[in-house]
Formats: sequence, C-alpha cells, structure tokens
Amino acid sequence: MKQSRFNLKVLISTLTATIITAVLCIGSTKLYNRELDSLSLLRELYDDKNNICPVTEKMIPSKSEQFSELDYFRTSKYKNHSVEVWGNAVRIPSMTYDDYPENGDDHKFDIFYKMESFIKKSFPHIISKSELIHINTHALIFIIHGENKELKPILLTAHQDVVPVPPDTVLRWKYPPFEGHFDGQYLWGRGAADDKDHFISMMEAVDHLLSQGFAPKRTIIIGLGFDEEIEGTRGAKLINDYLLKRYGKDSIFFISDEGGMGVQDMYGARLALPSTGEKGYIDITIELATTGGHASIPPRHTAIGIMSELATLIESKPYELRLTTENPFYVQLQCMATKGKDMDPLLRNSIRGMDYSPRAKKMVLDTLDKDIMTRYLVSTSQAIDIFDAGIKINALPEKVIMKINHRVGYDSSLEEVKQTVLENAKIIAKKYELAINDYDSIKSSGFSDIPIGEFTLSTDVNLVPAPKSPASGDSWNIFAGSLKYIYEDFAIYPDADPSIGKEVTVAPSVMSANTDTKYFWNLTDNIYRFSPFRGQCSKNWHAIDERVDLDSHIESVAFFYTLLRNVEEYDSNF
Repeated sequence: MKQSRFNLKVLISTLTATIITAVLCIGSTKLYNRELDSLSLLRELYDDKNNICPVTEKMIPSKSEQFSELDYFRTSKYKNHSVEVWGNAVRIPSMTYDDYPENGDDHKFDIFYKMESFIKKSFPHIISKSELIHINTHALIFIIHGENKELKPILLTAHQDVVPVPPDTVLRWKYPPFEGHFDGQYLWGRGAADDKDHFISMMEAVDHLLSQGFAPKRTIIIGLGFDEEIEGTRGAKLINDYLLKRYGKDSIFFISDEGGMGVQDMYGARLALPSTGEKGYIDITIELATTGGHASIPPRHTAIGIMSELATLIESKPYELRLTTENPFYVQLQCMATKGKDMDPLLRNSIRGMDYSPRAKKMVLDTLDKDIMTRYLVSTSQAIDIFDAGIKINALPEKVIMKINHRVGYDSSLEEVKQTVLENAKIIAKKYELAINDYDSIKSSGFSDIPIGEFTLSTDVNLVPAPKSPASGDSWNIFAGSLKYIYEDFAIYPDADPSIGKEVTVAPSVMSANTDTKYFWNLTDNIYRFSPFRGQCSKNWHAIDERVDLDSHIESVAFFYTLLRNVEEYDSNF
C-alpha cells in the first residue's frame, strides 16, 4: 500500500509538472482548469482521510420530563432573567492592566471580590452543589463531582476580566461601557462579548441543569481565570497547576474555552468554526542606546529617527503566507471548498489541487492574502505596539524602545521570527554604524570601530503554536454534534440568504490570538475553543460599542445545556 501511494504521488508530481509547463507555454486558462479538475479528482480519490472535511453527526438529547425543552430559553421569562444576569456581570468593571502584580490579593484586583459575590448570588445551584477552590485569591474552580470516578472530568473555562476602557474614549460610546444597557436586541458594554457572553451563558446553562436535579455521572469542572487579558499567569496557569496535581496529566476528557470564529456563512455554506489550535506568540523588544545631546545641535538622524526607520523596514516586509496540513485552517479551507456551492470553481479546484500544483497553491494564498482576516490564519503577524522615547523637548533621547508583538504561524517558528527581526536590525545598524546585541549574546557585534550607539534585542513570552486537537473521536463527536444540533435546529438567522439552507458544517479552524488554554496542554489533547455566536451578532470585541445580540446569547446558553446533556447520555452507555 505504501509503495502504491508513493508511485501515485510520483505520477501526480510528474503529470502536474508537465501540465503546468504546458500552461505556462500556452497561457491557457482553459488548460489550467483541466489540470485543476484532474488534481481535484485525484485528491478526492486518494488523499488521506484526515485532510478531508470531517462529517459530523448531529447529537440530539433524548426527550425527558426532567429537563427543559430548548424553546424554554426563548420565553420572555428566561430572556428577562438572562439579560439581568448577563447585564449585571457587564456592570462590574473587571478591568486588568499589563502592569498588575502577580499576587491576586493585591488591592488592584479588589474588583474581583465583587465578581465572586455576583457569581454566588446569581448561580446558587452551582454554589450549593460544587466544591469551590480559590486559586491566588480570585481564580475560581468549581468542581461538581460525578458519580463515576473512573470517567475523566470535563473542564469548562472562561475568564472574568476585560480589557480596559481608556477614559478619553468613554464619551464615544453610544451607551456607557459599564452600564450594561439592553436596547431590546443588543446588550452593550465592555466585556459584553469578550468574555462575559461566553462566561455567563456557560454558567447559566450549568446552573439551570443543576436546578432540575441534574447529577452528572462525569465530574464537571468550571475554571474561571481573572487575568486572561494580561497573559493568564496569575489565574489559568495556576488553575492548570492545581488540576495537574490533583488529577494528573491527560486526565481531562475535553476542555471548552472561548475562541473560534462562531458560525459564519461563507461561499453559500454555513460553517461552525471551533478552533482546534492557536498560533504561537513572541514579543521582541529592541532597545537603541545612544549618547543623547542637546536638541539645538542634533545629528542628521536622531535615535528616534533611526528606530523609526527600522520600524518602517520591518513593516515593509510582512511574513509570507504558508499553508500545509500542520495548520488546522487547512481543514477549514477544504470544508469551504467542499460545501461552498457559491465558491468560484477555479478557487475550489485550486484548493483541492494545491498540494500537487504550485500554481494552484499560489492562487489560493493570493486569495487569502486579500482578506486581513484570512491572511493572518496562514502567516505570522507582526504588530509594533509600543514605542517609548524621550523625556524632554530640548534633549535628545538617550534610549528608544520598540516592542513588536508576533503571532507565529503553524508553518513558521519562533526562531524564524527572531532571525527575521535580527536581520532587519543588522541592516539599519550597518547603515548607521551601530553595534548590535543579538538577544542573549554577551558580546556586541559592531559595524564601526567606534559605534555611536547600539541595538539590544530581547524576547518575552516565547510560545510555540498549540498542539492540534483532533477533529475526530468521542469528545469531538459530542462537541461538534451538539454544535450542529443547536445551529441547525434551534438558532435563528433573520438576515441569512435563504438559499444557504439548513445544514451546518462543523469545521476545525485556528485562532490567530491566544486564550487561557495555552496553559492546559498537559491536561488533554482535546481542547475546543468556541464562543458560541452567529455571524455579526457579536460586535466590536476590545473596541468602542462592544455588544452582543440577545438571541445569540440565548443560543449560547442552549449550546452548553445541550453539550452537558449529550455528555451525560454518552456516559450512560458505560
């Protein structure tokens, strides 16, 4: 079998090279289309099953007199309750800042005492039926013990904190950012989306189940961090340490956390897009030290000017787009080609044939490059976020600092990013006869016998891309099957194109950002990052006028309610 597959790939490669040569010579689009049609057919017949869009069976909990039908969540009674609880969470200004200390008992975190009081008041059944553990004062672990201790627990996670609202932007909000205003459709406010929509809908679902006498066979763990927006070292990291010590490595059935791209209509198909991976992360700091001087006799190029030139050089050379099966987005792309009836046939066949045709792959990457949302799913991003220089208007700065945030693609590496920044810094250092300190190097390499200054490069938060979670197996089938049920049979799409139809394809994807799950890799391979929302129902994350549609929030509650019931029915078979 291996020999035949090898011969087939050799044949495909040879055939492809011949056809592409003919295309380039003749310049025929028609011939190129024939090439892609052939490659698409070969891919369908011979490619590995792991590279094809997964087929998800809908999972529908059995009817039960004990538990609510999902229509209950759409009643006025429940909607009013949900808006009140969710709105009260948004009214707590649980902002965190980058310079906050590591100790959770520091007074800067005092707002989270109020958050804990809110949780205890709003979710009484969780409080009464779980073991509560405090980690670093404000990280909370609720353990709802299951009847069968042989079954691995599930972990539902969220974070309590939100990004700050700059004071000078408050008047630009349509409604005050911590008013929790509901206008009849949207709940407005900082954190309404990130992460209090996901956080509160999860808690609502668990509390409602427990109020109905739900006694799980499998232990359910709820982990609530309080510093996700500032790297999670005080919360999620320590939650992980506790769970590892108590339950051990690979002890969790699956983890559900925020993330993903919700449910989107693309190319005439409807896709639910949980992230089964997330990109790596590295911050690089570049410091330029010079002698300074009086502003009345400046050099031709000041330290700020030199660093600005380096910034311009870095931004002029974005990282190239790359896509292989290492990237979970590869599977999403195949699902889009398989299910997207409105996709241009040339693009569809290019996606199917890109593993065998360099020209086809180039077309796919060029298409992805046109949209900023897809470009960074297949490339490393670089963002110059901090530029610090100067303390006096008549004094040349003696030190300039630039910090660059990178989200590292699956087909790149931390080392490539470090080397790329270093090579750019060398160009500017040589031009201005500066010395350069190469990250951890003790020695300086100078481009002049007497340099007028020196660059020093350093890194922080060196995180490789996350291990890919499998889009198969029992945990995936339960998670994806629950999504398919909710977004095919319960969700409403008032503005959707009716030609799209009812089918929802659950496709694994990748996150360009990072969540608290970056600390949980040793607990399980099955990590699913998905904040349940539809299309444009969740708006302006981390921005002015953040808001979420109530119907979308209700669907999120229904998803978690269904997910836990499906886990219970799965466990009943053991």
